[in-house]
Amino acid sequence: MWLQKLKKGSWLVVAMISTMIILQSCLKNDDGDYYDAYGILAEDIIKIEEYLQNNNIDAEMDSSTGVFYQIHRQGEGYKTIQGVEVEVHYQGLTLDGNEFVNTFGAGPKTITLGNPDSYPPTVTGGVTIGLSLMKEGDSATVYTPSPYGFQDKYYQGVPANSILVYNIKFEDVKNLSEDYEKIDQYIIDKNMMVEIEPEYGMRYVIHREGNNISPEPGAAISTHYQLELLDGSIIQSSFDTGITFDLVYGKGDVIPGFEMGLSQLHENDSATIFVPSIYGYKDVAQNEIPANSVLIFILDITRISNPL
Repeated sequence: MWLQKLKKGSWLVVAMISTMIILQSCLKNDDGDYYDAYGILAEDIIKIEEYLQNNNIDAEMDSSTGVFYQIHRQGEGYKTIQGVEVEVHYQGLTLDGNEFVNTFGAGPKTITLGNPDSYPPTVTGGVTIGLSLMKEGDSATVYTPSPYGFQDKYYQGVPANSILVYNIKFEDVKNLSEDYEKIDQYIIDKNMMVEIEPEYGMRYVIHREGNNISPEPGAAISTHYQLELLDGSIIQSSFDTGITFDLVYGKGDVIPGFEMGLSQLHENDSATIFVPSIYGYKDVAQNEIPANSVLIFILDITRISNPL
């Protein structure tokens, strides 16, 4: 079945998991000495709070990471998830104002969130955590405790254990707006009554409303589905076989867009969800599915069994 071949990578991986990975990877420095990432994080949070108070800066702390952020201008786009390419501008400073990088005078940098191999050296964990809190078009300042920065390393004039300040402009999520334009035109042509999830922009159409049971992480879900493309091609359908597709919600065994769509649905719902290519197979062709394809799933959710 197609869904069983989908790539792993749960969209439910949140900043807290990334935080644990970042901090646990910092327990020893290059000399093999112990690096107290959690202790330093706690100290840096206090220092940042004092700095913000002394400078009358109204920034909010992300409780799962300890990173502080202040949105200066809100864009009109959407948030995104791990594993997608984004374009950003950023300026990096130490807390006392010494600049060590500034990309605003050139083209935006393209990085793949969650893939450190795609990051320039000046893109630290603080940048990616900041981006996870922003939407396309947002401009923000992010105050980064040193465990999410260069840690106990000296970097191009930046002392070891420095708190970093990033001014970030989240320009774009690759291919997202183009895919939503295609989806919206399809919806108009089919005269569908669409609903839009506000954070990520997922489009979905409810054909029949079920009950009020929505999936929680770890829920066992059974659903019939038909997978189509925008040109009307039917790739596969379980409706003919009578055999449902079963999954554990949040486990990451299906493409992110499938779970993103399920997050808006309930048991016994009949619905259509539209998955942009970046939340599907991206630029990789899959047999009958061309690269960069928008995916359409017609669903009939027969069971949602949430964990006790």
